[in-house]
Amino acid sequence: MPTIRNLWPYPVNFELTQLERQASRLGHLPGYCCVCGRATVFQIDTDLRERVPCLRCGSVNRQRQLATVLLEYAHTIAAPRRPLSIGDIAKETIIWNAETTRALHRRLSEHLGSNYLSSEFISADLSSGTVVDGVLHVDMQHTHFGDDSLDFILSSDVLEHVPNPILAFEESYRILKYGGCHIFTAPFYEHRFTNERRAVVNAEGQLTHLRRPWYHGDPIHEEGALVYNVFAPEVMCQLEHMGFEARLCRLRAPFRGMLGWNGIVMVARKVAEPSHKRDGVFPDDTDWVGEDASPGSGMALA
Repeated sequence: MPTIRNLWPYPVNFELTQLERQASRLGHLPGYCCVCGRATVFQIDTDLRERVPCLRCGSVNRQRQLATVLLEYAHTIAAPRRPLSIGDIAKETIIWNAETTRALHRRLSEHLGSNYLSSEFISADLSSGTVVDGVLHVDMQHTHFGDDSLDFILSSDVLEHVPNPILAFEESYRILKYGGCHIFTAPFYEHRFTNERRAVVNAEGQLTHLRRPWYHGDPIHEEGALVYNVFAPEVMCQLEHMGFEARLCRLRAPFRGMLGWNGIVMVARKVAEPSHKRDGVFPDDTDWVGEDASPGSGMALA
C-alpha cells in the first residue's frame, strides 16, 4: 500500500524538541525578547503557551508570538540586521489592543503614547467608548472607532469570548486603514475544518449553551469569561469572504521565548486587492473581465 499523508488534520507533533526538553529540565533558557528588546532569560515551566516569562519584562510566550507577527508588518527598518523589538515601530502608528494589562500592553503604551489605545469588555450594558475607573470599554462587535482609523488591532485570546465573531471581524474591516491588520490569537482546532460553536446569544439576549460551559480567567470578571467559539480553518475562509487577506501562522523559536507546538497566530489584513481574488490558474491575466453571471444568464455563480 502506498503511504497516505494527511494535509489536514495537520499531523502535529505534540512532542517537545530536544532543546525544549533540556530547557524544561533546567527551568530556564537564555534568549532575546522582542517585547522589551533585550537579551534575557526565559523561565520555563509546564505551561509553555501561557507562561515562559521573560525575566526582564514579564512578557509570556503568547505575547511574544503576537509581537513577532506585529513587527513583521509594522517595523520601520529597511533591512534589519538585528533582532526587532517594539521600539522599532514608528511612533505615529495607531494600535488598538483589546486588553489593558501585562507586558506587551505596558511596552506599547510606553512607546506609542497617545497613539496606543487599550480596552477591556466591561459590561454588555455599556456603550463602546465608555470609560469606567480609567478603563476604556469596547465591544469588539460594535466599536466606537471611526472608519479607516487604525493601523493595527491586537487581540490575544479575546475573540473566543465574543458571541458573534463575524460582527467583530466586520468591525475590524471597517475601522482598519488599508494595509492594516487585525493580528490575533485564539484557541484553534487542528483536528477539524469547521469552527465549534459552544454557546449562542439570540436577538433577545438569551444565552443558550450548546456544549458544557467553558470559562477562561478574566482580569475584569471574577467568574471568568465564557468561551462561545473555538476556531478552526473555517475562520480563514470567513475572513477571505469579508475581503481580508488571511494568514495562519505557526511560531516556534525557543531562543526568542516561543516554545511548544501550538504557537498559532492569525492575521486579517485589509488590502485593496487580496491575493485570493487573483486568478489562481491565469495569475497574469488582467484583461479578462468575466461573463454575465446574473440571474437568468445560465451562468453558475462561483
